[in-house]
Amino acid sequence: MPKSLLKIALLSVLSMQVACAMEPTKPMAPPPSGCHVVMRHRFSRHPMIPMLLPLAEMRSYSLHLSDHEVSTLAVWHNRHMRIAVPLMKLVRKDKDTLHAALLRGASRKTVQELVKRLEHDHMQLLGLEVAQVRIVRKTLSSAQWDKLVRMYHHMPPMRFMMMHR
Repeated sequence: MPKSLLKIALLSVLSMQVACAMEPTKPMAPPPSGCHVVMRHRFSRHPMIPMLLPLAEMRSYSLHLSDHEVSTLAVWHNRHMRIAVPLMKLVRKDKDTLHAALLRGASRKTVQELVKRLEHDHMQLLGLEVAQVRIVRKTLSSAQWDKLVRMYHHMPPMRFMMMHR
C-alpha cells in the first residue's frame, strides 16, 4: 500500500513539474494580409432564414395570440415537420455521401451528381423554411409581427440555435 501511494505522489509531482516547464499556449496568429476568408463561429449570428415559427409558439402568451392563431401555427408546424424532418435527414445523408465520395476519389461525374442531388434537397428545405416565415407573417397581426421580430433580434444567436435542437 505505501509503495503505491508513494508512486502516485511521485507521478503527481513529476507531472506538475512537466506542466510548469511547458511553454504557455500562444494565441492563434491573425490571417495573412489580403486574406478574405474569415473563419466565423457557427453561432456568431442568426441563421440565414429566420426560424420564427418556434419562437412565435414559445412566446404566444407575450404576443397575445388568439386560440385560432395558435392552432393555425400548430397545425402548419405539424404538417411542416412531417416533411422537413425526413428532408433534413436526407440532406445530412447527401452531405455524408458527398464527403465520403470526395475522400475515396470518386469521378467528377459522380461528384457532380451528388452535388446536384444535395442542391435539390437543400432547395426543398429552404423552400419550407421560407414558407414557415410566410405563414407566421400571414397569421399574425402587424403589431404582433413587429413584436415578434423585435424578440427575434434581441435573442442571442446561441440560445436561438439551441431552442429548436
